[in-house]
Amino acid sequence: MPVAAVAQTATVDTSLTPDAEQPLADTEGGDGQDIVVTGIRSGIEQAVRIKRDADSIVDVISAEDIGRFPDVNVAESVQRISGVQINRTRGEGRSVNIRGLPDTFTLVTLNGRAVPNALNDLFAGVSRSFDFSALAPEFVRTLEVYKSPTADLEDGGLAGTVNIRTPRALDLGKRVLALSAQGEHESNSGKLSPRLSGLFADTFLDGRLGLTLGASYTQRRPQTQQIETGWNTVTEAQGVPLGGGSDDLNGNGVIEPNRLVRIPGLIIHDMFTENNRRLSGIASVQFRPSDAVELYVDGFYTRVDVEAVRQENWQNFAGASGVLASRTEMLDGVETATDFTVSNIDLRNGGRFQDRRGYIRSLVGGGRFEAGGWTVVLEGSDQRSRQTRDTLNIADSINGTARVVARPGDAIPSITYLDGFDTRKLDPDNFRLLSLNGELDRLTTDRLRDIKLDMRRDLGERGLTALRAGVKYTDRAVYSDNKTLTISAAGVSQLYGGLPPGPIAGSFSAAPFMIPIRSGAGAFLGSYDGGGAFPTQWLGSDARSFVAGLSDAELIAAGTYTNDATGILDVHEKILAFYGRGDLSFGRLNGNLGLRVVRTDQTTAGVAPDLNGITVEVETGNTTRVPAAEPLRVERSYWDWLPSLNLKFEATDQLQLRFAASRTISRPNLGDISPTTTANGNALTVTRNNPYLDPFRSNNLDATIEYYFGQDALVGASLFYKNLESLIRRETSIVSLPVSYIRTTGTTTIQTDFTVSELVNGSGVDLKGIELYFQQAFTWLPAPLDGLGTILNYTYIDNSDPTQLTAASKHNYNLIGYYEKGLIGARVSYSWRSSYLASAATAPAMGRVNRAFGTLDASISLQVTPQASVVLEAVNLLDRDEIVEYTTGLPANYLDAGRRVFGGVRLNF
Repeated sequence: MPVAAVAQTATVDTSLTPDAEQPLADTEGGDGQDIVVTGIRSGIEQAVRIKRDADSIVDVISAEDIGRFPDVNVAESVQRISGVQINRTRGEGRSVNIRGLPDTFTLVTLNGRAVPNALNDLFAGVSRSFDFSALAPEFVRTLEVYKSPTADLEDGGLAGTVNIRTPRALDLGKRVLALSAQGEHESNSGKLSPRLSGLFADTFLDGRLGLTLGASYTQRRPQTQQIETGWNTVTEAQGVPLGGGSDDLNGNGVIEPNRLVRIPGLIIHDMFTENNRRLSGIASVQFRPSDAVELYVDGFYTRVDVEAVRQENWQNFAGASGVLASRTEMLDGVETATDFTVSNIDLRNGGRFQDRRGYIRSLVGGGRFEAGGWTVVLEGSDQRSRQTRDTLNIADSINGTARVVARPGDAIPSITYLDGFDTRKLDPDNFRLLSLNGELDRLTTDRLRDIKLDMRRDLGERGLTALRAGVKYTDRAVYSDNKTLTISAAGVSQLYGGLPPGPIAGSFSAAPFMIPIRSGAGAFLGSYDGGGAFPTQWLGSDARSFVAGLSDAELIAAGTYTNDATGILDVHEKILAFYGRGDLSFGRLNGNLGLRVVRTDQTTAGVAPDLNGITVEVETGNTTRVPAAEPLRVERSYWDWLPSLNLKFEATDQLQLRFAASRTISRPNLGDISPTTTANGNALTVTRNNPYLDPFRSNNLDATIEYYFGQDALVGASLFYKNLESLIRRETSIVSLPVSYIRTTGTTTIQTDFTVSELVNGSGVDLKGIELYFQQAFTWLPAPLDGLGTILNYTYIDNSDPTQLTAASKHNYNLIGYYEKGLIGARVSYSWRSSYLASAATAPAMGRVNRAFGTLDASISLQVTPQASVVLEAVNLLDRDEIVEYTTGLPANYLDAGRRVFGGVRLNF
């Protein structure tokens, strides 16, 4: 039963101790927020023990038993630690924020090393962030969150490092067989899917050979439902559609050519339906030919196959043929149309499918030698990740009159279809075919190799107790191409075998591809309780069924297949790190002092863009292309000196004080340092990355006070301060560019004002905060209430530039109650964070703010035999929706991911 014992701000010493390769909870050498999930009392006592003995600030979540991690997703567990928040993708935790800093500042490692990840979808670029859904929770032994570094800890986690440890047989020291079978029900899709896992570990040859094998198969079939709203800032001379002539955009009866007005650009109602199948495995072999030598090989593999489709009700207000009425408000100095009615809106009901196939493969080998006070560890790894992706859509169109009302404070825009348009758009014969377009066989690869040597010399029990030194070399290469296919309506008709004529002379009908789109279970956005008007069903195209009978060669022969160089990512990074560390002990005062020195070499290849040659293919989904001007290759290197100090003072037998000072770095996202340029003909934006971006650097101070008022009780506080010397910021300007709008009726080239944004090295920010935590098992209550317990924590975060620093919720808390007695275990947990900046405003473009969000999760288990238990778990029990607004208060995104319920059996032998 996933219940938790938390020793909140523990500290850990993990490198090159005699048991350094074991999970912290097993070695009793680390700890902290050990949300331990065995028997509650023993778990709490273990967490307190670990906390008292540790010497660098760490929080830990430990599995209840092998194969029994407390949550169905690793990220869902880590959010229950004070100062830690998670980011969700379609309702599932995917990445981690520590102490109010973006997830790019969090380094995530598997058994102490970073893992490559090319498994991204259409809505996520290549980054360094680890996707927690890539690892089955059944394979997690402990999860360690380092909030202050030691010199031997891998660099790259400016905010902190999350290390996930998997089980190893010799560390367990016993035979283990754990099996789990569950079903997962998604409330929005109404689908039930399996989750199966098995883990075996045992020792042989009198405990000198250890073998661990694990396999899991999971399937998710969720449906996320959302409304997205985009805004364009254009002049009245540009009008709608762009190049179609001037319009009175603010409704004052006068066309003022240079007047800038923010208008609704896109409103998209969509249902994203997914069939995600993942097969994962771990393997570990350990061999100790003598007490002084251990050899080992660890492997991890995960393969994902995703079939998904985004059924869109895609309303392009900026592509309408004229403005009928407009009412405006002044928002952030820009006149904004909050009540907007247009004629001949460009409504496109597509069904872009997203099929992707990929894997992550990790192989690590090493040896450990201990003798005469020396410990030496030599390790190397070869890791690869690869993915191919198709995202094709049949673009169709229908025109009509529509009105949108969206004001500051609205969760969603309210849309009304006028003059019978609400009826016409439900008749497939009224849709004309535009094209088939999207990615075809787009490839992403991520290759990572490393080798490291660590040495430790034990010197005694007082004064300078140990010296450590080491070196690590890492070589990483990331590549992503930009393959895109476009087939005209005539080409699609030819592949189909002849389409009937469309509703407009010379067009082709899209009717053969149109299907009704409805929610899988219940109504579209059924959890929304506001007053906004929106459609709950519509027609959409079915591109997957059409292309299923066609080969890639047939599709390519029928259209235009490109690999535009301006969108290709090609980055090579080499890192060489040295460190030295000394461990100190003076009675009640203990700690460590160290220095890590790192050289980073980066090579990026690409092309410089020709912004005077931008084209927009209006009838293929506004596909926007930026031609290349000349090749570009950038080579750069930089050094970083990263000192660290960790001290612990035992003031009394109950009271402990800790202090830490350090300098940390995080390197820019790999995609951000690629010289790629993208343009969006809908949003009128040009986005440029920058190969000259510097790393983020921070000077950090931490102080903690912890009071133990029982073997299983703790109250404490942690203060933290971070001085970020620089932030990567987005610099924007309005640039008039010649743009060619390509339609079947011809090509029109006009000067168009684009918001051009580029990532630059900018000024930094100061961040400070406090974490408060309390835990207690109420063993002193009379039976049966003596099985009750609680874990509470609160984090306050403040920063000096809230208009720029993203992910920093000012207030965060977790409330956890549990009960475990006899055969029954239960847990209820509520995690809440206040609103936070998701992206900074770059005028006239608005920033985005995620509103406050809380989620209630619960679980209950019944042990039916000593080896078997029945479990029932729920995520987002209250079915809360995620709401994003612009910094002006205008609606941006409303996401309903639904409720997830799991039930099944677990067996442990």
